[in-house]
Amino acid sequence: MGLSEARLSRDAVIHTRDVIESTLATLSDLQDVETGERGFIITGDERYLEPYRRGLASLHVDSARLRSLTRDNPTHQLRLDTLAVLISQRSALLAEGVERRRSINFDSAAMIVRSGQGRTLMDAVRLRIANINTSEKKLLDERRAMQARHERILTLILILGTILGVILALVLNGMLLRSAENEARLAREVEERNSRLEEQNVELEQQAVQLQEQASELEMQNDELHSTSETLADQAAELEMQAEQLEATVRALDEQTRAAEAARAAAELANRAKSDFLATMSHELRTPLNAIAGYAQLMQLGVPEPVPAAHLDYLTRIQQSQRHLLGVINSVLNFARIEAGSVIYEIRDVQIAGLLAEVEPLVAPQMQTRGHKYACLPCDPALVVRADPDKVRQILLNLLSNAIKFTPSAGEIILSAEALLDDPDEKFAAIRVSDTGLGVPPDKITSIFDPFVQVESSHNRTAEGTGLGLAISRELARGMGGDLVVESTLGQGSTFTLTLPRSKPAPTEIVPPNAGLSESRDTSLASS
Repeated sequence: MGLSEARLSRDAVIHTRDVIESTLATLSDLQDVETGERGFIITGDERYLEPYRRGLASLHVDSARLRSLTRDNPTHQLRLDTLAVLISQRSALLAEGVERRRSINFDSAAMIVRSGQGRTLMDAVRLRIANINTSEKKLLDERRAMQARHERILTLILILGTILGVILALVLNGMLLRSAENEARLAREVEERNSRLEEQNVELEQQAVQLQEQASELEMQNDELHSTSETLADQAAELEMQAEQLEATVRALDEQTRAAEAARAAAELANRAKSDFLATMSHELRTPLNAIAGYAQLMQLGVPEPVPAAHLDYLTRIQQSQRHLLGVINSVLNFARIEAGSVIYEIRDVQIAGLLAEVEPLVAPQMQTRGHKYACLPCDPALVVRADPDKVRQILLNLLSNAIKFTPSAGEIILSAEALLDDPDEKFAAIRVSDTGLGVPPDKITSIFDPFVQVESSHNRTAEGTGLGLAISRELARGMGGDLVVESTLGQGSTFTLTLPRSKPAPTEIVPPNAGLSESRDTSLASS
């Protein structure tokens, strides 16, 4: 009777635990489905739908198991009916988000997430599951108390039965022991005498064997000592040779170290000479180039006398060539400064939205001339980075200039910025320049950031440039604690991503949108 009741109590406790585990599994499955849907909406990668599909399959199984476990509880069945409706609504809303992301775009799918409907449904699901869990936990406590009571009764019965059995066994054992003690005592005495005699005989034999073994070991040890002395002598000679070799190696290393230091000093001297030469040459070249531009402008204005209309086009080409050559000189000088480590960064809090608005007027005339479609996506005004605003502006102008040059007419160029969602510490922000241009061949994805590297070969180039713009931009980005990377598909376009450290300053600390517009001539646009 007691054992049967204890077994029933234990089964009831296990059943209640299964119900609680099933409610938690159902909630976890729905959360997995929600996580997979959001991952797909954010990235558009079909691989994020794998946890979404697995979560749906598990959700049906765990929901069915929960309903089966609570079929004897009408209250839970009513709660599960409501829960099933909520789960169905949430699943439909998640499926709609996936379909919008796949067939329309990210913004359309994100509108569903921002609407708050999913959160409301999830809160309702959690409330229903919490009600079931609360009821089951209360029932679990009651069943555990009943189980403990039955176990105590069963334990008491077992203890009483054990005590009675022990008493009976002791009585019988005492009677048998008294009758067998006398016979056993005599037998033990005889056995003990025989055993002592046998042990003494065995000991004598073992001692004889041990004496023989010790004699053999002494002979072996003598041979080993002789062999060891010979080995030590050989090792001493070998150590002397190794010491001589080590001394020779140390001397050679000292000579190599002195040679390396001399080479490093010569390289530093050559680098300084190169930087001085580039600085001097840039100054010497800028002076006549600026004079050329000034005289060309005076001639266009009719000073000292009007210029024939046929010659105005020639003056315009002279000015264009002067600006191009001046840009090349500035690019080379900027790169030389970066190599020499003489670039100065004025790091401060910079508002990204204002900075993006500044660069649009600077490139709008070029885009209008080439017939490009330009879009600057909305940016969170609270997105702030720690950077040098002049350097960031220079990088963006480089990237937009490249996009203009390598994107055919009627192509599209998009500028956007956002906080990196896959950054758990929210330490970085990303500014992206995307285009529908020619793209970068896979074999040049990494080399385009090297100095003087062009995407197009020298005999079929369609765009001007020195090949320094991307090299300078990446070095400037890394100098500010960020980086510059590219993703590209040949024939479809490229996306350059500039990452910079984020900041959360007070509103008074943010750089205003027009701060730092007056760049020096040394930080002018360096086209690649």
